[in-house]
Amino acid sequence: MKFPAFLPWTASFLLVGAVRLHAADPTEIHATPPVRDLNLPAAATSDQTPDRIQQVPELKLSAQFDRNGDQRLDATERQAARAYLLQHPPANPAPPPGRPAPVPPPAVALEPVKPGEKISPSGVEVFSAQPLYETRVLRTLFLEFEDPDWEKELADFARTDVLVPARLTLDGKTYAGVGVHFHTESAVPSFSSGYKRSLDLVLDHTIAGQSLGSQRELRLLASRTDPTFLRTLLYSRVARDYGPAPRTGFVRVVINGENWGVYLSVQPFDENFVQDYFHNATGARWTVHPGGNLAYLGDNPDAYRRIYQLQSPEDPAAWAALIQLCKILNQTAPDELRAALTPHLDLDSTLMFLALENTLINQDGYGSNTGTYGLYLDHDGRFHLIPQDAEASFRLMQVSEYGERPPDRAGKGGGREGKGPEPADAVPKGYDTKDFPHQTGTDLAMLLSYSFIYKADTDLDGKVTKEEWLAFARAWFMAMDEDFTGRLTREQFMSKVRLLITPPSIADGRTKQTFGRDDPAGVIGQDFFAAMDANHDGQLTLEELTNVFAGWFAAWSDPKTGRLTQDMLQRGFTALFSRSVFQADQSFIAKHDTPHQGGEDEHAGGRGRRGGGGNSVGVGPLRFLGLGGRGGKGDGSRSLITFSEELDPLAGLDDTTKPLLTKLLAEPALRAHYLGFMRDITENWLTWAKLGPIAKDYHDLIAAEVAKDTHKPASYEHFVQELDQDTTPGARDGDEAPSLKSFITERSAYLHKDDMLTGGN
Repeated sequence: MKFPAFLPWTASFLLVGAVRLHAADPTEIHATPPVRDLNLPAAATSDQTPDRIQQVPELKLSAQFDRNGDQRLDATERQAARAYLLQHPPANPAPPPGRPAPVPPPAVALEPVKPGEKISPSGVEVFSAQPLYETRVLRTLFLEFEDPDWEKELADFARTDVLVPARLTLDGKTYAGVGVHFHTESAVPSFSSGYKRSLDLVLDHTIAGQSLGSQRELRLLASRTDPTFLRTLLYSRVARDYGPAPRTGFVRVVINGENWGVYLSVQPFDENFVQDYFHNATGARWTVHPGGNLAYLGDNPDAYRRIYQLQSPEDPAAWAALIQLCKILNQTAPDELRAALTPHLDLDSTLMFLALENTLINQDGYGSNTGTYGLYLDHDGRFHLIPQDAEASFRLMQVSEYGERPPDRAGKGGGREGKGPEPADAVPKGYDTKDFPHQTGTDLAMLLSYSFIYKADTDLDGKVTKEEWLAFARAWFMAMDEDFTGRLTREQFMSKVRLLITPPSIADGRTKQTFGRDDPAGVIGQDFFAAMDANHDGQLTLEELTNVFAGWFAAWSDPKTGRLTQDMLQRGFTALFSRSVFQADQSFIAKHDTPHQGGEDEHAGGRGRRGGGGNSVGVGPLRFLGLGGRGGKGDGSRSLITFSEELDPLAGLDDTTKPLLTKLLAEPALRAHYLGFMRDITENWLTWAKLGPIAKDYHDLIAAEVAKDTHKPASYEHFVQELDQDTTPGARDGDEAPSLKSFITERSAYLHKDDMLTGGN
């Protein structure tokens, strides 16, 4: 039994109308590359090739609008540049052919944005004696922008080279004129304004030599597709045990006095990084963007500049060395490759880099459609690959597309025809009510209580007043009363409750969510409606609903304080609901071995065991429903994202668009060396006994702040669930994201199978 993965969405369905979407805002949602193991026809997937990555260069505006020649843009110059952008907006990158176009996440899938608490520098703890990346402290970083329209200004300049100045205060010290920029990726859909975005800070933007210790730049990741905030941190922690990788630490970011929540501070790939790990700051550094797979693009450096961004001073010799590496890698005969590469590439560290990416499944590194990695040319003329982005690690997110319902494994189109939902194997024995329950047997009363309190608690003090509670009741009624009739029939109310409880991945209008033989939406909806329909006329009015909420408040709140808390509401809901129906495993939904695009079976959820199904796309914490016609197969197509732990250790061996993999792993001795690295990582790190305590320490450090974070897209419940929810082996459906604990456990078990890490040798 486990903590069902869709439950964080309960909070999101309550106030749908509170979220606005702006399709022009670039963000960091990852549309990851497809993997060919979904039991779908070969035509259903699309491969990445360098010429398919439609990377859009950064628009250079600083020199054009720098009227006074000080190499930065003041307020007047930035205003002129923004006016120019209105007439000449940067082009959005096109998705690779055959892949779905980026789409904004639906409002129903996001936590609603609320103003964060007000915080001043005088009210926070100072850690000036601690190292910048000390992992045991949570620093508070203050940014003050001149313009209250700072978020829109940063969004306008996100695809340009323009930095927006701000005053930074950290550990009691103020730094004036720090340049701020939204950190963006190339091909991404959009969130609306108000949701946190990753930030790049340049401390010496206006004041030469200004630094934080020796650090001139800060990189702050919002972790928008990772509800745990832990994946990049854990990946870097493991990677540092084997070679150069960024140090990390958590910070709380306050912007213009408002709390914007927890960010992960990641060590930039700069001269300090090189000095730390190579003990010599000389050499050339590149940040390699999607498509930078070390393919040979000719002898002109200009062909490489779009993808390989040089971070160190311009050096023709460095470009010549990069081109030579690509040429040797792609044009040398296999039996001569190892000897030819050895003077130019650190083969040991490269094989370790690739082994880390496969073992921990980092889809943000080499060969990805979204992430970046570092490339360093040392003073001896050898290249090293350096991990950078790792938000899409510790999970395998697989993208595929199909145009018609493919046959099942028996050659037919039906799946489990005529079979209803599978019965539950057991009933959990209660649940842990300390703080937020982490494990199994959780019931809906607990989760609804967290969602209701979170939505109602406008002042973020963890306690709800009667005024806040009734305001929430009115907002909930208005969200359900889409036709503005002032009345809800039983059927209308039940349909809204069904949305509240049903995971978005099967909320297709045809499917009924069931657990064993239970229908939780029906049971809970009936209990709610019976309590609210005071005159028993089969209709619910705003007055009836608010009167019932007022009665609940009087019965369940603390009479001494006049406040309602989560635990009080949970006890009230537990007594209200006639029975607990929310204690079976989500995998007891009827399964189909193939993607499902329709049909009359009320249990046809279309959730295949290996490769999922249905008409939904889940990206990180988001699910996009019904994307027909957005991909490359016409209006009947569907795009799927599923999750798995079964990435073959030699995945990519036959992918000619990734020469570093195909060329190196084709050499038996190098392949054995690579698999040996994977064995070492699996044995020494890929266990929950090793990574669990580390993850729990970091989780506990930031938990209170994540609970108060009003600018994150995923709920606090999701933050808890994706840490360590238990999964019955083999029970998790393909389109259900695993927790870190589940992934680590399942990935380790998979890699320990048979001769998986010996290559059959």
